[in-house]
Formats: sequence, structure tokens, C-alpha cells
Amino acid sequence: MMLSSESSALARHGEARMNVLYWTAMLFLFLAELAAVAATAYWGFTLAAGWPVRILVGSAAPTGMIFLWGRFAAANNADALTGLPRVLFETAWWGAGIVAFVAAGLLPGAIGVAVARVTGLGAQRGKAHAARR
Repeated sequence: MMLSSESSALARHGEARMNVLYWTAMLFLFLAELAAVAATAYWGFTLAAGWPVRILVGSAAPTGMIFLWGRFAAANNADALTGLPRVLFETAWWGAGIVAFVAAGLLPGAIGVAVARVTGLGAQRGKAHAARR
């Protein structure tokens, strides 16, 4: 039979372990965000077009991705989207990054970003579920 101090120590250990897993998933999610932005730049700079178009698209695409994320999804933005509009926005935003990887011929990058997003989504949901307990 476990003493209450032993069980609370095990609970704290489990909570610390979950925090490490959560923040590891968040790190990979952040790196995937950077990769999605970089993919739009790479795609733009490698278009089969003249150099002025490549420079314009290669610069504007990641700038647009960053602006949109900051305007509609940044954690410190008081006007950030919530609920279904947030889900739709993130689906389109992450989808644009994945499509840019595929269009640039970098399928492993697209798969990596998709896996990181799904893993991060699971970690975010798990953290929210644990907070409600």
C-alpha cells in the first residue's frame, strides 16, 4: 500500500514528465512554423519565372505568412481568432506551408510539418484537458 506522500511524489513526477513532453512538442511545433514560412520563401525563389518575379514572390510569400500569423493567431494578440475561425485559419495557414513544400518538390518537408502540427495539436489538447481537471 502506498503512502500519500509517495503517491503525491509520483504524481509530481508524472506532471513534470508531461510538462517536458508538452514543451518538447511545442519546440517542434515552433520549428515547424519556421519551416512552413521558409518553405514559402524557397518555393517563391525557385519558381520557373524571371528573377524579378522570383524575388518578389520569394520575399512576399513568407512576409505574408508572418503577417497573417501575427494578426490572426499570435498568442499575445488580444484580437486573435478563436473557435471555428481559428481552426479554419490555422488549417489554411499550415496548408499553405505544406503546399509550398510539395510545390517546391520537398515532400519529406511537407510530411514533417504535417506530423509536427498534428503532434503539437495533440499536446495542446492534452494540456487543455489536464488544466480542466
